[in-house]
Amino acid sequence: MKYSTVALLFLGVLSVEAINQKTSILAADEDDGDTGIIDALTPQKGACEERLWINKDEMEWQMDQFSRHFNIKNYANAMKISDELKIKPPQVKTWELYDSAFSFSRVRRYGEVQQNMDMLEHFEDNLNTNISNQQNVENFIRVGKTVQANFNAKYHDGEFADPAKVDPREVTPGDKYMLV
Repeated sequence: MKYSTVALLFLGVLSVEAINQKTSILAADEDDGDTGIIDALTPQKGACEERLWINKDEMEWQMDQFSRHFNIKNYANAMKISDELKIKPPQVKTWELYDSAFSFSRVRRYGEVQQNMDMLEHFEDNLNTNISNQQNVENFIRVGKTVQANFNAKYHDGEFADPAKVDPREVTPGDKYMLV
């Protein structure tokens, strides 16, 4: 930067006034702590949130993500879209995802697995019966995370493919699951 400025000054392209003005602007930027470099991985102050598309496919995608990750933001997004479109929100489908997540059908019949799946089914049914009830949502998230932790702790050698680790966009028709 310094050498190019000196060369331009020497050639008469820049005047001393322009150099002084540019130097004062650079000094002001340094005083603010703004280097002009944007770090894509660090959340920016005042950064915009990801845009929420108001259509049925996005609503179903958000509910699918809620069914996999138990993230309240996905639930809220699905409900917001359903309100905007004035249609009924899709149902939570965690039980179906977990039911097909076992690589061996014998494991699915274990007593502990059945107890966890029954508990998950009970709270999912309560939520799907009254999907706007916040108490049902909170109870479902609590139970869903508990069942997820139980299965991941006990069946981590390929018996259980956690749906939260599966990206449905990456699954081809021949694949049962593709871990992320």
